[in-house]
Amino acid sequence: MNTLTEANIVKNMKSTLPWKKTVKTTLALAIAFGMSVIAHDDVFAKSKRAKSAETQTEESEKTSASDVAVGASTPVPGQKVYTISLKQMGQGSNIELRGVEGERTFPFTVRSDEVITSAKIRYGIAYSPALLPDLSHIKVSVNNELVSVVPLPKDNPKGIVREDNIDPRFFADFNQLSFKLIGHYTRECEDPYHSSLWAKISNTTQLELTVSTIDLANDLALLPGPFFDKRDSKLLELPFVLPNGASLELLRNAGVVASWFGQLASYRGARFPVADGMPKSHAIVFATTKEAPAGVQLPVINGPTLMVVPNPQNPKTKLLLVLGRDNAELKIATQALTLGQTALAGQTAIIRNFKEPALRKAYDAPKWLPTSRPVKFGELTPLQSLQVNGLTPDLIRINMRVAPDLFTWQTEGVPMDLRYRFTPRPTIDKSTLNIGINDGFVRALSLSGAEPEKGKIKESVMLFFKSGLRYAQEEIQVPTFRIGAENQLQFHFFYDYPKQGACKDVYLDNVRSTIDPDSTIDFSHMPHYATYPNLAYIANAGFPFTKLADLSETAVILPERASNQELEVFFNLMGRMGESTGYPVTNNTVIYGSDVEKHSNKDLLVIATNGNQPLLKQWSKYMPLTIDETGNRLQLPTGFLRVLARWAGKDLDELERKSGEMLASTGSAFGTVMQFESPLSAGHSVVVVTSGSPRGLLDVTDGLNKADLRSQFQGDLVLIKGDKVINALIGNTYYSGHLPLWTWLKWNLSTKPVLLIAFLMLASLIAAALLFRYLRKKAAQRLKANEPKDQH
Repeated sequence: MNTLTEANIVKNMKSTLPWKKTVKTTLALAIAFGMSVIAHDDVFAKSKRAKSAETQTEESEKTSASDVAVGASTPVPGQKVYTISLKQMGQGSNIELRGVEGERTFPFTVRSDEVITSAKIRYGIAYSPALLPDLSHIKVSVNNELVSVVPLPKDNPKGIVREDNIDPRFFADFNQLSFKLIGHYTRECEDPYHSSLWAKISNTTQLELTVSTIDLANDLALLPGPFFDKRDSKLLELPFVLPNGASLELLRNAGVVASWFGQLASYRGARFPVADGMPKSHAIVFATTKEAPAGVQLPVINGPTLMVVPNPQNPKTKLLLVLGRDNAELKIATQALTLGQTALAGQTAIIRNFKEPALRKAYDAPKWLPTSRPVKFGELTPLQSLQVNGLTPDLIRINMRVAPDLFTWQTEGVPMDLRYRFTPRPTIDKSTLNIGINDGFVRALSLSGAEPEKGKIKESVMLFFKSGLRYAQEEIQVPTFRIGAENQLQFHFFYDYPKQGACKDVYLDNVRSTIDPDSTIDFSHMPHYATYPNLAYIANAGFPFTKLADLSETAVILPERASNQELEVFFNLMGRMGESTGYPVTNNTVIYGSDVEKHSNKDLLVIATNGNQPLLKQWSKYMPLTIDETGNRLQLPTGFLRVLARWAGKDLDELERKSGEMLASTGSAFGTVMQFESPLSAGHSVVVVTSGSPRGLLDVTDGLNKADLRSQFQGDLVLIKGDKVINALIGNTYYSGHLPLWTWLKWNLSTKPVLLIAFLMLASLIAAALLFRYLRKKAAQRLKANEPKDQH
């Protein structure tokens, strides 16, 4: 049986096609679309599909021209060429098609401001030598339009390498590329799932799309486009244009806009570089009458204003102007843009009669599941995503986010009332519904619908609907240790295919399965109580800052003369907050370090470089480590503090060695993230993002945009340089939240043995005192009873 590897396909493609010597300039144009299923553009899609988009972007940068741009066409002026491989669409390995009609479909998108003018597909196929060539073939289609029919000739051990043109009229905004195997191994009756019915498509298979940019109108009704396009699955990079020495209030308003675009970008991730001068791409400009970017011609400002104008550096791109006569009006303009309360249309909109939004309540982020009631699956995902067809259906996936501080200790599990329907099985078999969460198995439920009992068939508790679908309901306990801030419930309907004998097998193509939208999951019995420090909360959910979605209990501390890189990190982090909650940070506070005492009751986010924040020196005794002003040396606890750390199982020597190796291998300073309890208010957190160099500072937010690196943000200290991450837990533990009294007592006694001993001693003393009083009373009663009575 032949197999097809990625290396063989690339080798065959290079050796057989005439386009192997394509000029290297096409490398820069081989920009990947990270493909994702649009229906799952939410919580967990950030985890799996974000990883796909990241892989695509990184590989576009690292792969050589001969590998990426093989056969790519040289674009004419005004056009771009994209190459999209199945690997970049999220397919990590070769695709196998099985059965008489095995099919796989891959979604991809086209930006709304681009139109495809020509397209090609290059693919490699290996297949079973047992297939009959006159009856077997593979159909390649785009959006159900036939692109080609690939014959499968006999005795072809190297497989097939082909290139086909695609009619650009086949494409739409949302597209599907499909491969379907029509396979037969005999002219007689056959097993539709025989082991010889297979073909493999290489995941290096490429689509090459040549696109032209469309000139869009200067119309606010197109927002958030073209600044963000949901059809573009690449990381969003949107420059901000700011006045020199921008005021804190202007920066705060710009951070609100960054959080909105971060919310829109979702799993793609977002960056907001601060431009020096006017960039040639789409950009956002912030200005007031007193504060305006140099070299920008602004209109007369008559109030809170939003305006779309052509970019003078590149007329095919746009500028979004966010304007106000002062920062109070600029705040209204940003909130009108990000909250969607005002209908925007035309080139210019002056915001009038804007209603200030109410403050958010704790844990009410739009992306988070309510923890006060059971939540229906129909609230979490579209109804069509809960249905699958066929004997070998794909997983049903339900993405959900929950507050990361749910207290799960000694909890049996998260109750799930699961209701599901499926086409009745013709016989008793081994069909099951497999339930999982975050790729971990939870439970399997039988789908046979009946069970044998004393030689008879006993109907189960399942009921029949008139539609012919069988209905079932089951109470499931989802293990709490598998639940994090971002989660994905996974349901796999596995249908057994019992063999009936030669020429007796029946192929059922009417199998339907669904998870009922009235199924629920319930987190309402769990209190909110968190153990800190824990940078995983920050990385995955922006917590504790996002406890209130508008960040009204958060203060961001910037250096007094912040660099463009420090401002970019601020905007990138605000984008992460918006992505985590689904709501812009409309009430966050931005301050300098000298004003921190005024905001002592808030959680603090500190951004600094090269020792330009005096607070870090002032709070050094509370921090897990300090960095010298060059950023080239860690200063970990020494002396008796290091002995205490080793006693607690914290190997600071190993951390020092690893950080030294990182510094030696990278040759420059690394990014650092730290968390510790606020010296100003117990139970509140301080998170510090710092580095010895601007590039090291940006490594932090770049890492947060990559799922594999983000998962390594743990403990109270993270060091990151490029793709290298070191984490550690050095500092003291502290807590936030509230527990019921009895739960709090059990929790503290279980985690603090000294307290448990003291409690037992106190309880013993109290019990002894009560017993002593009781026995003394009884003794007094006996003595009184035995006293002789007075005789008269």
